[in-house]
Amino acid sequence: MIRNSKFEITIITMSYRKTIYLAILLAITSFTFTSFSALASLSDDANYYEKYPLYEKYEKKQNYDKYQRAKDKYGFKTAAARAKAKKAYENYRLYKKSPSKYPQYALLAKEYKKYKNYKEKVSPLKKYASYARYDNKKYENYKRYGTREYKDGYNRYKFFMNDIGNVTTNRGPEIKVGLWSSNIGDLVDNPFKITANKAFRVTDCVGGIVAPSIAIGQNVRVSYAGDGILNAYNADPLILANANVGEKICFDAVDGNNLDMIFDVNRPALYPDDPNLIYDQYRGKVKIQHSLDPNLPNDGNANCSLYQDSTFPAWDPDNACRRVWVINELPMELYLWGYGEMSTGGIENLAKTMIVAARSYARWWVEYATKWDLAGFDLIASPFNQIYNGYDYETAKNAQNEEIHAFIPDAAKKTNGIIMKHGTDIVLGAYCSNTDGRTRSAEDAWGLSNHPYLQSVADPYGAIENPSAGNHMVGLSANGAKVLARDHSWQWSSILSYYYSNIEIVKEY
Repeated sequence: MIRNSKFEITIITMSYRKTIYLAILLAITSFTFTSFSALASLSDDANYYEKYPLYEKYEKKQNYDKYQRAKDKYGFKTAAARAKAKKAYENYRLYKKSPSKYPQYALLAKEYKKYKNYKEKVSPLKKYASYARYDNKKYENYKRYGTREYKDGYNRYKFFMNDIGNVTTNRGPEIKVGLWSSNIGDLVDNPFKITANKAFRVTDCVGGIVAPSIAIGQNVRVSYAGDGILNAYNADPLILANANVGEKICFDAVDGNNLDMIFDVNRPALYPDDPNLIYDQYRGKVKIQHSLDPNLPNDGNANCSLYQDSTFPAWDPDNACRRVWVINELPMELYLWGYGEMSTGGIENLAKTMIVAARSYARWWVEYATKWDLAGFDLIASPFNQIYNGYDYETAKNAQNEEIHAFIPDAAKKTNGIIMKHGTDIVLGAYCSNTDGRTRSAEDAWGLSNHPYLQSVADPYGAIENPSAGNHMVGLSANGAKVLARDHSWQWSSILSYYYSNIEIVKEY
């Protein structure tokens, strides 16, 4: 779900608070702070971090101006005049050392003093001659960025970025993603077919082994046997005899390493000219689950639409509660590698912004949501939640054999484990494509008052004349984030801090 430079964030992240304490500790050992605001916000310090380096340009202009003034007052018009004065300077030094021996140089006092002034007041500044490009009045405006407030904020934010940049390889908690579903009638005629890149086993998901090892090149088919029971088999009964397993069937790696386990679930076309048909390989584990809700009558009750998604047209109106889902179970970070809603044009701060929002969104659904519980997963791999296309998308290549989505795993790795929080709550990182110049609050758009971080904010950079139909305009504006990162050099943390109110940015794992 797609969801001035000064911001107000009243809550400081746990990671950021730790970083401030670290900054204080390091500061004590190296220099004394005359002022230090322990209540400074992350976005304030991000602003200081961006602005303080501009003061260095002001200093360079000042040094160049100082050099020019000294040169105008004590310099020589030609190299020959300078060489002549230097010779006089050296001769007069001989006279001062031994007047009786060098009386002929006694009249060189004026030339001596002139070159001495050049040597002492111009030569030490000649290194600033290279700053001629800063001889521009605009750099005078950067003087205000040289205060202790800006310097301290710059140092705090630098420590914060270094701390949060200590990327781990922890893949995070497991997430269960509903890929697509079939009604029970279709499944009888068109069973699921599972293959993999290495040997895998088949279980009943609660410890019972259905098949201990299915070799590379072999497959397992899953059909519906009736009464909520799923059936697993292979064309060769010596590999897997016809087995009525139960309402769930699970597939995982024989060697226990599911990080490099790639399942091909042979996804059927969900509708004519389905563009996502090519995406049917997924990392991690696979589960197939029958999702009859025992609390609802099997009579097409409207509540059964809980298991439906309008982007998945294989509806079964007469048996709406009876769906059989293909579910991908994998670590959060590997899920993000197949995230399908990001096009950044090579803008790293935009990629980081989007991936942290997507991670927070997914973590919220894992932690709090119950919508898909009876179906056996946390969130769905469609625009209803957020698009996930798996391994095929992650590794897709162009005609030049270049991985066209490599920037997505790259952004995930560089922000590994980083999410947004509001107090102790994980932020629902909602996002939208664009806005009409202002985002909407969750309360205005959805009637939800329990997401205080999803407030309406001005979005001049993300505004377009006619926002797309159905665009809720809540949370992060992807178009606005793109413009801020590309054209205004905003840090990813600054962009997130602007679109989500009073947030914390933390490294969860």
